Amino acid sequence: MGPPLTGVVIGAGNRGAEAYAPLLLAHPELGRIVGLAEPDPVRRAAFAERYEVPAEACFEGHEELLARPAMADFAIVATPDDRHVEPALGALERGYHVLLEKPMALNESDGRALVEASARAGRLLQVCHVLRYAPLYEALKELVDSGELGEIITIQHSENVSTWHYAHSFCRGSWRNRRDSSPMILAKSCHDLDLLHWLAGAPPARLTSLSRPTQLCEANAPPDAPQHCIEGCPHAPSCPYDAVALYRDLTPLLLDVKKGSALEAAPAATPIPRVEGHRGWPVSAITNDPSPEGVERALRETRYGRCVYRVGDNDQPASQNVDVQFRNGVNASFTMHSTSYREGRETRIDGSRASLVAGFYSVEQWAVVHDHKSGGSRRLELAQSSGPHGGAAPRLFRGFLAALRGETAALTTAEESLWSHRMAFAAERAARDGVVVSW
Repeated sequence: MGPPLTGVVIGAGNRGAEAYAPLLLAHPELGRIVGLAEPDPVRRAAFAERYEVPAEACFEGHEELLARPAMADFAIVATPDDRHVEPALGALERGYHVLLEKPMALNESDGRALVEASARAGRLLQVCHVLRYAPLYEALKELVDSGELGEIITIQHSENVSTWHYAHSFCRGSWRNRRDSSPMILAKSCHDLDLLHWLAGAPPARLTSLSRPTQLCEANAPPDAPQHCIEGCPHAPSCPYDAVALYRDLTPLLLDVKKGSALEAAPAATPIPRVEGHRGWPVSAITNDPSPEGVERALRETRYGRCVYRVGDNDQPASQNVDVQFRNGVNASFTMHSTSYREGRETRIDGSRASLVAGFYSVEQWAVVHDHKSGGSRRLELAQSSGPHGGAAPRLFRGFLAALRGETAALTTAEESLWSHRMAFAAERAARDGVVVSW
């Protein structure tokens, strides 16, 4: 291993501050952060203190940072979805290798511009398709490529978004409408479309899609529900979208984590004690002050505390189905929906020799292969890791750093990542216009 690499972070929100950079605190031999651009002064100060970034290397905007000669080997670009392209292009042109949070762009032409800029600069551009680095999906790809399943005929994959996560991110949160962020099929599920492309082993040939509008709108609001959940909503005991339970008590999140195997039946959970002082997501998304007073203030004054039926400008779908035929004949079906009892993903791959079924959850990953001839089955041995995306983010970042040192190749290229985005753009068009999109 060569000398530690150096990096700058553009955007110190949840992904910029918590998903990738912490690896360098635990393993300083891999590298260190030496520069920062973040418009929020509280986040900027907290990041600078945590990562020991000097004041002269901290900037309010990426323009100031990128106006200077490159001060590091790489840049992590983790700005909001609609502000990925400009800083990523600027960083590539300035000579940085770039780790870019998904989605890479909100339209195909901008995505293509990023791919071309990376090639022109001779710098690595890796989009954060973290699921390729999850132990489960690494094992699935290896199994498919080994031929054990035979010729792959169909892939069925679902992203089961829990009710509380949908309410947080896609009704109350930054991704609540397409206009101000990006379509949910892109923002949430370009990971999954990338997986289908990767597992199928060929580009798509044809795609179509159907979507269902959200049911969380004013027309469905209980007439006696207040504007903010904390104002004494009479429906709180039965409402799965109650903001007080989520942000003050963390009850839905803790119940999700406590769930065991998807195959096990279980009685209703006993009450979970109220949690205070949690600093991580999702509380970190609604306030910079995680104290009880800070959380209560956010519940009373921000949209995160509003009745989920009365947010007003949310238009992300409740569900969307995407059917794809790849150029090698593999048929794939993907379902994204917002009403799951448990956050996670499920995958089934059927081949001419065997079938595979798999589950991917925050604290559990499993896969079983069923042989067609013998009728036998075996469970894959997987490295278990917990956390968002099954703990894949630090594995991706470690792989990115290894690629910069020339030790290995990244598991994806910018060109491959663009395909998942093209599929998402096509799905939006197909669902809107009722067409089949061909390439």
